Amino acid sequence: MGAPQYHPAAAVLQKLFTLANETEREVARKLELNLTDYRALSTLVQSRPVTVGALAGELGATAATTTAIVTRLESRGYAERLRSAADRRLVHVTATPAAARDIMVLMRPLMDATNQHIEALPPARQAAVVDFLDAALTLMQDHLHTLSAKETP
Repeated sequence: MGAPQYHPAAAVLQKLFTLANETEREVARKLELNLTDYRALSTLVQSRPVTVGALAGELGATAATTTAIVTRLESRGYAERLRSAADRRLVHVTATPAAARDIMVLMRPLMDATNQHIEALPPARQAAVVDFLDAALTLMQDHLHTLSAKETP
């Protein structure tokens, strides 16, 4: 019995996932961050201010580990802690504008090239690309949920 045969689109998508991981590592390296710190920063850039506990949950890390990550990001000027005006005990963490800027400087060439390529397609093909990517996103989210729900031995 041989390996399953997948549609060429599924095979290309798998290669894209691998390349995305490699790109993430390279962006982290360019920012002089370890991969864990970069993933935390990326999460912060894409979200509203969050508590350390919420960020820890998102990263799958302990609060102590996440506090250390935030401290390192803060020392680099990439994150800041915001104390709540209503409850001074409540502290949120957010990415700084410098963080978003530095990441975008590295990602803009890819985003611009992607945008240019898609906009050159006829509208029907543009819609098909968006539909496929939306479906792939949903499938990945569902798969991640399934993997996360499984108990580890």
